[in-house]
Amino acid sequence: MKKVIAILFITLFISACASKATWDNMSEEKIAAWKTQGVDAELASELTENAITPEKYGAWKAVKITDPETIIAWNGSKFSAEASKNWMSGGFTLDEAVDNRAKGLSPVKKEKVVEPAKTEEPAKEEAK
Repeated sequence: MKKVIAILFITLFISACASKATWDNMSEEKIAAWKTQGVDAELASELTENAITPEKYGAWKAVKITDPETIIAWNGSKFSAEASKNWMSGGFTLDEAVDNRAKGLSPVKKEKVVEPAKTEEPAKEEAK
């Protein structure tokens, strides 16, 4: 039984190592562009599979959105980096943004309401 478990473990380990993404399927130009963005081979492969180029990724980075899942989801729903930032800044989820965009609406940032400072009225002197 121990031998079977050891063989399974070794097989899983080897297949995990073999599935690690490499730069093999990209041109030197694409590799350089991804590296300029600070992206490793694995992330570059994932983004490329989801129609995100190094230039598009740069636009997302410029608006300070770097989470790959977020980028892939919003980009997949046909939002630009800037539009996504605006919707997110307005407190909208992706689903809400899609629904509202379909209605022809645009995001509006929620602004904080600043209460005017309260001033205390001087205490009235009591009659003696």
